[in-house]
Amino acid sequence: MNANVVSFLADSLALWQVEGTVTAGALPVVAVIRAGDCTVWVEQNADYAVPWRDAGMHEERSRPAASLTGMLNAARRALNVERGNALRVVAAAAEGS
Repeated sequence: MNANVVSFLADSLALWQVEGTVTAGALPVVAVIRAGDCTVWVEQNADYAVPWRDAGMHEERSRPAASLTGMLNAARRALNVERGNALRVVAAAAEGS
């Protein structure tokens, strides 16, 4: 699962058009993002139920994340990436309607 988080974060950097790298970390660090002069890391939580606990920024306080979306938002904020347009996901209309 940790490889999936690293891949997901690398894809996110590309989507945000941020030049940087994402590498696997040594537990409890799952992933380390380096972009410009910023380093952000994602730590695994203590009960290992999910592969993230904090998206922390070097020399600043960590930001706890209770979900994958929260972890991604914390990393985005730490990297100073603008939010952009929100994506809304809705159910498809029933056939024949």
